[in-house]
Amino acid sequence: MSDHEYIHTKVKSGVLIITLDDSATRNALGTEMCKQLVDRLDSFEETSEERVLVITGTEPSFCSGANVGNFRQRIIDKESLSSQSGSLPWGVMDAKLGQRNQASRYDVPQVVLRMFNLQKPSIAAINGHAIGAGMGLALACDIRIASEKSEFSEAFVSRGLIPADGSCWQLPRLIGSSNTFLLQYTGDRIS
Repeated sequence: MSDHEYIHTKVKSGVLIITLDDSATRNALGTEMCKQLVDRLDSFEETSEERVLVITGTEPSFCSGANVGNFRQRIIDKESLSSQSGSLPWGVMDAKLGQRNQASRYDVPQVVLRMFNLQKPSIAAINGHAIGAGMGLALACDIRIASEKSEFSEAFVSRGLIPADGSCWQLPRLIGSSNTFLLQYTGDRIS
């Protein structure tokens, strides 16, 4: 078993089991969790000993979405970069673009896309709430298996956001347009 701060991994008979573990945020996808997850997905694809991925979360949540607490720090970091004194505008722009390209690999939408583009089978073992980007993460897997206590919600609308996790593309293909509109326009929870 391999432990990081926000994910735990175990390999059993060729199956990699990743468990999201941040009880303080109900397994929300924060910056550090995303980095750990993407790096582990990269190594998963590179090894032949691990053939299938199962991703789950510590109860009571599979994943409660994006950790919006990280957004504030990212905005502050971007503002401090743009306020560097003595920098020429194109120097600041180059620095911003370089920082964005490096950091975007670990942004929540990119993590979901990384999961979707895995070259090996993936299974979401949903054992609790899958809210917002957490639902997007589950949708990005090839197979989703939910426990009876699972709940799903496209909660973006209740925060004035549009889904940026691929669910606008994935959900209609899985449950049809009308059901997708119902979930995304209301933000209601379903079980």
